[in-house]
Amino acid sequence: MNMKNWLPILALWFVLPIYSQTSEMAISGRVTDVWDTPIPNVNVLLTGTQRGTQTDEGGWFSLNAQANEVLMFSSLGYGSYKLVVPETGEELKIILSPMVTELDEVTLKKRRRKTQKDILAEFPQNTNLVKTSRGVLNKERSSSSFQVISGKDLVATGPDFLSSLMNFNPSMRVVRVPEVKVYLRRFAYSTYDSIGTPPKAIFDVDGFIQETAPTYLSAHDIDRVAILERNAAISRYGPMGVGGVIVINTKSTSQRDYSEVVKQYDNSALRDSLNELFIDQGRNAPIPPE
Repeated sequence: MNMKNWLPILALWFVLPIYSQTSEMAISGRVTDVWDTPIPNVNVLLTGTQRGTQTDEGGWFSLNAQANEVLMFSSLGYGSYKLVVPETGEELKIILSPMVTELDEVTLKKRRRKTQKDILAEFPQNTNLVKTSRGVLNKERSSSSFQVISGKDLVATGPDFLSSLMNFNPSMRVVRVPEVKVYLRRFAYSTYDSIGTPPKAIFDVDGFIQETAPTYLSAHDIDRVAILERNAAISRYGPMGVGGVIVINTKSTSQRDYSEVVKQYDNSALRDSLNELFIDQGRNAPIPPE
């Protein structure tokens, strides 16, 4: 056989090994986390190419690849992983570890609790604050709701400021004979006294408690008024507040400098009187403020 006849055979002998080394094969496997939980939607990409796939709900994937190509596995929240395609074509087991994100340093500052002195300093600007003989009440932070009326809204009509104050509380009733008495709402008979009369409201005027209505004040003298009823009154004033409390801050005391005044209030006596009052009536006493 001459040389010309051997050339096709030699060419075929060199081509076959090359073709066998570059042929693709099916690659399959499963991607899980470190707890063996399957990870869906993992991107499986052959590096340097546009070929790839994603894992299914069970973490399984399958694609065609050549031996010694590099597979890149990546998923949001996990670190990436590279793997050289083995020549044997066995099923692959890929484990991705969660990606640890380094957080910025955060400094926590302890918030100092405001003292009575701090609260009093805010009084001129904070219209939700009311000074009482039991400390300063804050409408926004109180566990019981109550009304706060600005003295600017009181109209100087009628015999006294109570006539204007009634417009802000529809349940309020004023009896002027033989003396001025204020009733804030209708009460059950169990709250009446021994002679069958409902409890009347008391007044806390610039830190001084009085049972008689301060009709000597005009609407122009008042800076703000707070109307406390039910739990709001009883939790603060005990049995004397059963009929409600009308707290009045006049303009003269509102302009006073309280920067050096710090009053401490002991609620132990109030708590005892509350327990006695509600035990007699078979009810649960509200908790006085600390």
